[in-house]
Amino acid sequence: MFGVTPSSAEEHFGDIYARNYRHVLAYCGRRLPSSEALDAASDTFLVVWRRLGDVPDEPSERPWLYGVARRVVANHHRSARRRHHLIERIASDGQAVIEAPDDQVLRTEPDRRVIDALNLLGEADREVVLLRLWEELSTTEIAECLGISDVAVRKRLSRARRRLKRLLSTALQPQGVAHD
Repeated sequence: MFGVTPSSAEEHFGDIYARNYRHVLAYCGRRLPSSEALDAASDTFLVVWRRLGDVPDEPSERPWLYGVARRVVANHHRSARRRHHLIERIASDGQAVIEAPDDQVLRTEPDRRVIDALNLLGEADREVVLLRLWEELSTTEIAECLGISDVAVRKRLSRARRRLKRLLSTALQPQGVAHD
């Protein structure tokens, strides 16, 4: 950031943070256990501070931040997988395994069905659905966040919605109904 004084950089960062922190935290919170979401949001804004000159102006600012948060969340998932593999290795050596508590609380059976159906989607399809429905981004903003074209976003959304609808209709079928 050439020609930017430290106080103006701090002020610019503060403005970005004030406008977007709750959105970034919510994004991370929907993709990680709550115990990790705060760290992921903080890590996202650490990247913002380091790359302050790269942050685009509105309206591209939030999609850019979601792109950063997406990579931070992916790093958290990789770390969790490594921890899980370590626990498995310890367990295979006959040591006691301490399982991590699941912080995600689902209130109703329909909530569980939706989450289960979302988890059955491929990662790319799930991400476009979450960005569209939970983050309320437009297809253009999703394309910017993911670094793909608007057309690719629309195709993924269409495919994901069809598959999700099919998965949910199957999940809502009564189980074990006796036919006379």
